[in-house]
Amino acid sequence: MVMGDVLAPELVLVRGKVVTVDAQDSIVEAVAVKDGKILTLGSSDEVLSLAGEGTEVVELRGRTVLPGIIDSHTHPSNLAARYLEVDCRAPPIRNVKDVLDKIAEKVASSKPGTWIRGANFNDSKLAERRHVTRWELDSVAPDNPVFIISDTGHQSIVNSRALEIAGVDADTVDPSGGKIDRDESGEATGLLYETASGLVRKHIPPYSLEEIRESYRRVVDLCAEWGVTSTHDASGNMLGIRAFKQLLDEGVKKLRMSLMVSVRDDLPEGQNMLDSMARLGVESGFGDDWLKVMSLKIMGDGSGAGGTAGVYTPQHRGTKGLGLMTTSHEDMEKLVIKAHDAGIRVSIHSIGDRGIDIALDCIEKAQRLNPIPDMRHRIEHNSCCTPKQLERIKELGVTPSSSIGYMYGIGDMYAENFGPERSRWLHPHRTMKEMGIIAGGNNDCPVTFYSPWVQIYAAVTRKTSTGQVVGPEEAISVMDAIRVYTWNGAYLSKDEDKLGSIEPGKFADMVILDRDILTVPHGEIKDISAVTTIVDGRVVFSRE
Repeated sequence: MVMGDVLAPELVLVRGKVVTVDAQDSIVEAVAVKDGKILTLGSSDEVLSLAGEGTEVVELRGRTVLPGIIDSHTHPSNLAARYLEVDCRAPPIRNVKDVLDKIAEKVASSKPGTWIRGANFNDSKLAERRHVTRWELDSVAPDNPVFIISDTGHQSIVNSRALEIAGVDADTVDPSGGKIDRDESGEATGLLYETASGLVRKHIPPYSLEEIRESYRRVVDLCAEWGVTSTHDASGNMLGIRAFKQLLDEGVKKLRMSLMVSVRDDLPEGQNMLDSMARLGVESGFGDDWLKVMSLKIMGDGSGAGGTAGVYTPQHRGTKGLGLMTTSHEDMEKLVIKAHDAGIRVSIHSIGDRGIDIALDCIEKAQRLNPIPDMRHRIEHNSCCTPKQLERIKELGVTPSSSIGYMYGIGDMYAENFGPERSRWLHPHRTMKEMGIIAGGNNDCPVTFYSPWVQIYAAVTRKTSTGQVVGPEEAISVMDAIRVYTWNGAYLSKDEDKLGSIEPGKFADMVILDRDILTVPHGEIKDISAVTTIVDGRVVFSRE
C-alpha cells in the first residue's frame, strides 16, 4: 500500500445532504471517515480528493444523512424478554377474545404447571376497553399460572393459579407502592398495579443468560434497522448486561449502550447495586465507548397511561387518585444522596408533576449537602411538567429524558388521564428549548414500539395514532426534533464530545434516510426509513 492510501479515508459519503447538527446546523455534501471517526466534511470534490485505492465510496444520490439516532431511554433487556413471551400488543390484537386465543395457543404447546408469560397488553386499545379478568384467563389456562405484563410495565394481569402460587387472597394487604384491584365482594380481579405485580413476579422462574443473549440479537438488529446507534438502557440488570457484553465480545458491535443500573432498595444494607458500586469505586462513566455505567436508575412514581403517576389532582384512569410512589420520598432521598456522594448520577422515573417535584427535592438536597458541578442528574419521562417544575429543572441543571415518543402510541391515554389543562404541559419540548433546558427524547421501548422517525413526527405534530393533537403549543421544528434525538441525547450521557453530531474527531455513527426529513410534509416523517446505518465507520444495516 502506498503512503497515500495509509492516510486516505476508509469510507466517504458524497453527493448528498449531510445534516451535521453542529452548533450552526450546517449542511454539507460529503463526509470522510477514517479509523471509525469523522475525518473531514465538505464538498464532494474536496472529500473525493482524499480518497485512495482502498477507499469505499458511497454515492448518496442526494439522500439525507443524519448523525446516528440516540434514544435516551429504552429497555433492551425487557424487549429481549418480551420476544420470548406471548405478544398481546394491539394491533394486531383487537379484543379480549384475541388475547384469550393467544394464551390458549401457548397453553396447548406447554406442559401443565408451566408459567405462561405474556406482554404488551393495553386495555384501552381493545374493543371492550377493559382489562381481561383472572376468571377469563382461568377458562383457557386452568392448570397453568399466567402473568401478562402491560405495555407500560406498570400493571399486570394474572389468573387464579398465579394468585394461588403467590398466596394472594381476599386478606392480602396492598404492598407499599402498589394496589391489588378487587371487585365489589373484595375478590382480586387479577389486575395488579405497580409493586403489587412483584407479589407474583417473584415466583416466576427467570430466563437463562443464553435465552436473553440470543434474543438480544434481535434487539440489536432492530436498533440498526431503525437507525438507532446509541441507547440508554433504563433497566440495566445482570442478565441484560452480561448478554450484551457477550455479544460485544463476539464482535457484534452495532449499538453503543449507556447503563442506568437498576437499584433495589428492598435488599439488606450492603447488598443493593448502589452499595456494591460505591464499594468498588464505580462512578458514572466507568466502562468504554460501547458499554458504560451512566447512572443509577430509581423508580419514582407510576404510570401516566395507567393512572398511577404522582400528581397533585386526581387522574382519570386506573386508580384515579393522586398516584403511587413505588419508592418513598424518604428512601429516594437516601439513595440520591448516597449516589451523588459516590460520583454516580441518578436517573429517576418521574411522570406526574408531584412525582417530578419529589425527585427534584431529592436532587436539590443532595446538591445542597455536597455541591458538585455539572452532575447532570436525570429525570426520566418528565411527562406532566408544568412551568413550576421546569424552573426547578433549569435551576438544578437537571437533564430530562422526555418520553415524547409516547405521544403517538399512548398519547390518547395520557390526554384522557391528565385532562386538557394538564395535557398542555405534557412533554413540553418547546418551552424547554426556550428555557435552555437540554432534553433528550425516547419512546421507552418496548412500552411503545415505534421507530425514531415516528417519535420525531410526534414531537413536530403532537399527534397521536388516532390523529388527536395534544399540547400543540409544545410542538417543535423538525431540526429541533432531530437535535433532541442526536446531540441532546449525547449531552444526556455526557458524550457530546464524541457523539450526537457529524464533526471531525467524533465517532462515525450515521444514518442515511430514504427521503429528506427536512423537506417532506410533516405527515410523511413517521414513514421515513433508514436505508443504511453506520456505526464506528462500519455499515451495520443496509436495505441496498
